[in-house]
Amino acid sequence: MAYVTPIVTRLDICHFADTGGGDVGLVGGKGLSLGLMASAGLPVPPGFCLTTEAYRRWAADDGTIALDEGLRSRLIEAYRELGGGAVAVRSSATYEDAAGASFAGQQETILGVEGDARLAEAVVRCFQSLHTARALAYRSAHKIDDRDAAMAVVVQRLVDAEVAGVLFTRDPLDPEGRRMLVEAAPGLGELVVSGRVTPDRFHADRDSGQVLDQEIHEQDVMATRGGLVPVDPARRALACLSEEQLERLVALGRQVEEFFGEPRDVEWAFAAGQFWLLQARPITTASAAEREQLRREEIVALQARAELRGTVWARYNLAEVLPEPTPMTWAIVRAFMSGRGGFGLMYRDLGFDPDPALDEEGFFDLVCGRPYVNLSREPKLYFRDFPYGHGFAALKAEPAEAMYPAPAADRARMSAQFWLRLPAIVFRMLRCQSRMRRLAATQADRLRNDIFPRFAAETAEEQKRGFAGLSPAELVERIEHWRRRTLLDFARESLRPSMFAAAALAELGKGLAQFLPAQRAAQEARAQMGGVRPAPEEDLPGALAALNAGRLARDEFLARFGHRGPGEMELSLPRWSETPDQIPLKPGGDRKSDAIAAEPTGDPQHDAWERLLREANVGAGQHKSLSATRHSARTYLALRESAKHYLMMGYALIRAALVEWDRRFDLNGDVFYLLPEELPRLANGDDLRALAAVRKKRRRTALALPVPPVIFSDDLEAIGKAQPVQASAELKGTPVSAGVAEGQALVLTDPAAAPEDALGFILVCPSTDPAWVPLFLRARGLVMETGGVLSHGAIVAREFSLPAVAGIADACRRLQTGQRLRVDGTSGAVHVLV
Repeated sequence: MAYVTPIVTRLDICHFADTGGGDVGLVGGKGLSLGLMASAGLPVPPGFCLTTEAYRRWAADDGTIALDEGLRSRLIEAYRELGGGAVAVRSSATYEDAAGASFAGQQETILGVEGDARLAEAVVRCFQSLHTARALAYRSAHKIDDRDAAMAVVVQRLVDAEVAGVLFTRDPLDPEGRRMLVEAAPGLGELVVSGRVTPDRFHADRDSGQVLDQEIHEQDVMATRGGLVPVDPARRALACLSEEQLERLVALGRQVEEFFGEPRDVEWAFAAGQFWLLQARPITTASAAEREQLRREEIVALQARAELRGTVWARYNLAEVLPEPTPMTWAIVRAFMSGRGGFGLMYRDLGFDPDPALDEEGFFDLVCGRPYVNLSREPKLYFRDFPYGHGFAALKAEPAEAMYPAPAADRARMSAQFWLRLPAIVFRMLRCQSRMRRLAATQADRLRNDIFPRFAAETAEEQKRGFAGLSPAELVERIEHWRRRTLLDFARESLRPSMFAAAALAELGKGLAQFLPAQRAAQEARAQMGGVRPAPEEDLPGALAALNAGRLARDEFLARFGHRGPGEMELSLPRWSETPDQIPLKPGGDRKSDAIAAEPTGDPQHDAWERLLREANVGAGQHKSLSATRHSARTYLALRESAKHYLMMGYALIRAALVEWDRRFDLNGDVFYLLPEELPRLANGDDLRALAAVRKKRRRTALALPVPPVIFSDDLEAIGKAQPVQASAELKGTPVSAGVAEGQALVLTDPAAAPEDALGFILVCPSTDPAWVPLFLRARGLVMETGGVLSHGAIVAREFSLPAVAGIADACRRLQTGQRLRVDGTSGAVHVLV
């Protein structure tokens, strides 16, 4: 029963019989599917398509449509040939109902359309729905170029359904593939598809149609062509399909699957004893068997990486800025973070002696598509011969301690040979401390006066030249050049401020502990980091505040920060220079933005520091020493953000070169699902789209598996299993920005989902990058699932004097929007008040 694809004449209007072999570029995904099924004799209500040629001919650049008299006449003529009366008018975009993206619910469907005028209006609405915000966002998420998208419209006789619903010819949750899944409700299927009702749910045997189990839900209302009407009270609690009807529907599902040669997600309607097919798209979700296979593969991979004494993996550090890397990004960043990358070389330059075992794989593992710190390998960054480690049993007892843990000496690994080598190890440690102090004394000036401006000039020159005129070989060379220049040479210098800031902050806490209780000393040291800001030309949060306050022009913002953007460590995501309309801007600004933009740079904590030292009776000599340490911590904390600003200039060039590869070989975003070493194969004529599609599906399946924030090698079965939500009136995390704030929780995983009028809330999120900064301007406090004192969110929160707590695992599940919270950024406590 397989279908053949003949050539179809390009017309403005094509009946299903004429589109039986038409391509998706003419009638869209839905129109093609319906035409194919109708031509095969499957029960499809009669109809026709207004083709993409009609759309392209009459659509303006902004997506508005004006039907001319000729097209309108042909539309009305086809409608009357259909018999007139009530019809369903449905969008059918060119990328709709494809194997990689269903586009379910992204465009318009209008049911019960009657009359010439209403039909024309409905068609225009469908055409224009290609350009709604939700459709644009969906295409962007699936890396679909808007220039390639076009819309056809299906006009189909309306089935006055007594019952309607959906059928999965293979239940996605059935690992054995023996069940079909049916969901059904009385009336038209609109309520089922939109999720506005809880439908009856049936599992049926694929071969026999026998009902294996069912869930019947009481239905009060049903959709009809005239609107919502009450369901007969006598039938509200009854199953809306009989066993005999279910057997017929299952048999029809088998026919559909046999015809297409793959499982399908089918929309259907039942009226006057007849089942009708309204849509049949590929099932885009992985099957239960595929998910389980991938889960087992992930577990086996971690078993191979686990040490005999136990290994812990924790999602922090890199996961805060790169939570779900694409293959290309991961290949580049993993090399950068390895012992031979800029990160590892920075440690060596400072006098550390990392284990050569980190040279290739570093200390991060990708678990179900997310970066995790391997806490067995992370201690090997410091001194290869010293047995640093993280106690497995202690972390198993307190998993929250696995976030930013400090390694400690592991006495169990102190062999006789270790004691013999100890004097040499201690010598290297002391030499490292001395080298860090010596470099810290001059690094700030070297960065400001030489390293930063020289790198900025190089990147600006490359940006002017561009990549469009380069040969494939030259393009490969430039990608490798900027990988080395940015993530090796520049990174080994520009990453030092993070180390110097952390060392100075720790030293400040220890110094204050001579005069204050240890806990308060640590709190006061963190509080003294408040208000730290990089230089104005490098201060992204300050520039966003100025932009929102109307103190900075958009063009000037783009000139200085166009290389930045949301999720900027992910190379597949655009920079603001590419999509200036995505710069987070609150029209009209607000008072907080204005206040932050107007704040002078300097040291807003200076007076509080002097009061603290007087209160603690610190002597003159120690006053000078502690103040110098404090100054060093604040200096390098600001330079840490400056360094990222410049590093992103080179990183944006790597992206630009990859985008040129993608454009040149018409990959539609698939370049980010390849690896750097595979790029020359494209130049040799290899078609790598199938390889990219496999990786894309695997990544999508992996990211759909739930994974705990901390994984233990003796409990790898936790991977892929839903974790219980821990309810608590008080949650403890890491205090990262001092102060106390109360407000209603706003729980978000995507900054774009924030209500425009939200104000005075406590922002609860996984972690933050520049895309979240505008929300800081409107928030009272911040709670993050991951992050430490030196994380991006912590630094910006302190700059904006926003009380903040980080390191609260599963905060986005444990807290709910609307709850009243008190955030104590001094103690690290988050209290649920209501």
